[in-house]
Amino acid sequence: MENIKEKINSLRKDIEKYNEYYYSKNESLISDVEFDKLLKELEALEEKYPQYKEKVSPTKKVGSSLKDTKFQKVVHRKKMLSLSNSYNIMDIEAFMERVRKNVEDEKKVLEYALEVKLDGLSISLQYEKGELVRGVTRGDGEIGEDVTENLIEIESIPKSLKEKIDIEVRGEVVLPISNFEKLNRDRLEKNEEIFANPRNAASGTLRQIDSKIVKERGLDAYFYFIVEGEKLGIKSQKESFDFLEKIGLKTTGICEVLKNEVEIEKRIAYWEVNKENLDYETDGMVLKLNDMTLWEEVGYTTKSPRWAIAYKFPAKQVTTKLEDVTWQVGRTGKVTPVAELTEVELSGSKVKRASLHNFDEIKRKDIRIGDRVFIEKAAEIIPQVVSSIKETRTGEEKIVIPPKDCPVCGTALIKEEGLVDLKCPNEKCPAIVQGQIEYFVSRDGMNITGLGSKIVERFLELGFIKDITDIYLLKNHKEELEKLEKLGKKSIENLLDSIEKSKNRDYSKTLYALGIPYVGKYLGGVLAKESKDIDSLSKMSLEELLEIEGIGNKVAEAVYNYFKNEKTMEIVEKLKEYGVNFKNIEKLEEGPKPFKDKTFLFTGKLEKFTREEIKEEIEKLGGKNLSGVSKKLDYLIVGKDAGSKLKKAQEIGSIKILTEDEFMEIIKG
Repeated sequence: MENIKEKINSLRKDIEKYNEYYYSKNESLISDVEFDKLLKELEALEEKYPQYKEKVSPTKKVGSSLKDTKFQKVVHRKKMLSLSNSYNIMDIEAFMERVRKNVEDEKKVLEYALEVKLDGLSISLQYEKGELVRGVTRGDGEIGEDVTENLIEIESIPKSLKEKIDIEVRGEVVLPISNFEKLNRDRLEKNEEIFANPRNAASGTLRQIDSKIVKERGLDAYFYFIVEGEKLGIKSQKESFDFLEKIGLKTTGICEVLKNEVEIEKRIAYWEVNKENLDYETDGMVLKLNDMTLWEEVGYTTKSPRWAIAYKFPAKQVTTKLEDVTWQVGRTGKVTPVAELTEVELSGSKVKRASLHNFDEIKRKDIRIGDRVFIEKAAEIIPQVVSSIKETRTGEEKIVIPPKDCPVCGTALIKEEGLVDLKCPNEKCPAIVQGQIEYFVSRDGMNITGLGSKIVERFLELGFIKDITDIYLLKNHKEELEKLEKLGKKSIENLLDSIEKSKNRDYSKTLYALGIPYVGKYLGGVLAKESKDIDSLSKMSLEELLEIEGIGNKVAEAVYNYFKNEKTMEIVEKLKEYGVNFKNIEKLEEGPKPFKDKTFLFTGKLEKFTREEIKEEIEKLGGKNLSGVSKKLDYLIVGKDAGSKLKKAQEIGSIKILTEDEFMEIIKG
């Protein structure tokens, strides 16, 4: 039992520390998901062992203690509660069942108001006869800080309402994302520490003693709740929103009245995608019983109303331990640090490794092995380490030391003048060669299927390939390859067939596949269009390259130097000898362009086309491929298991949704 008591005390101590940093110091030492897990663990232990319950437990209070506040403390007329959090639709369904059980009238039709959950600082405003008299932070839920002088500097908070009424309203102060990005740029230029996120920036700004800073940084405020709204004749949450707007208070404009789980799930999925179009941070949605006359009947817990719940989107940031730093060699020889992490879930997937960019970035952020770190997904794809949490250090952390030699081939690393990256200069380094081959066969390059990372590594080890040209000699080893474990005759036939087809790839794709520095898909197309063939391109002077629209000094020099390198030209000549296309194929007939000025996107698993084939078909017929769903999209081609893109297209309404069969009918027509 003593161990249980120690566990409870330890949890309380940790949660109080995290609360203090979050609410008073505007710093996060732990992600929201992890904090909620700790809180639920403590709640469960206190429930199971009531003898260890305490009146001051963090399970019973909201926010911070306000012990270090610089502002006058104010007792709230009515407590400012927090919301219970949920992370999946089953939690929402369970919440709705609990609400239904607490409503006496079983035949009563229940509706729910869905709003975006703002990630800012909660405030309460009091107006008397329509005039603003006081603005208070949430504080610990019972006592807040009087920040009226600062709130007056926020343009979206009116000093006078459109009606001369007595009213208390609650909302959130936020820093718009556009203003947050500008603020951090300005702070970087002044060598000042940047803010981790808009929420911390908003909270830190509102607690400034100098109210001019509030005005300069451009805070904003949105309102969503009227205290004792029933005294004003308001009977629903939707009516509250409408009334707030009527008297001149700003809302998000998002308060959707829904009737069942299906509608709610659909709208949550919609906002999970479309939150990116908002200029403020939102980390989820709030679901409230729309009928305010039932709120008292449904009731409250110590901290939260039972008639409302927050649905949290998958975490953008989580914390985990940095176990080690390894070094990865890319196709250009660049050596980059990789964070080896204690596995953690981030944005719906398990993450064990993350980018650390380069050694200079590690030094700047003071990241050490053994640190607890924040990670996030850059552009929702690549996990990266954002920062270390220095407050949790024990003294056993180790400073990261960069390697002197290549971790793959052992060659001494170099650092080119003016660049931050370490580089392996050995062109025959196995990691460099493998990277070049994988880039060459990629979907955007030669589109050779069957040569994944593991197969390439195996072929290199067995000596079947030494560089990209050897791919076209694999047919000479057909019998040997067919005998390899886990490959077989059919796999090798498909691979060799894909290699043969790649010889006829468009000239622009072949240019991209060569891996010329700075030449991606777009510039590969530009260079291919401006040169009849690779012979013409290889003979261009720097001046001629610079005359091509879209080609700057850096790209021109890279292309010029590439073709002046004897080794790379040997590769090009071999590829030409093996039949790879390096010229623009003259088209005698352009053919009809039924898709001229039309835009396309595809989603889900396609069965009749590869993604590359369908893109080429669309472009051949005059259409343009888009990368995302927007009002500019004309057609969405849908395969199996289509997800959020389909939902978003349906919400927009004007987008024509086609199956693969319908798309093929259009082509035939």
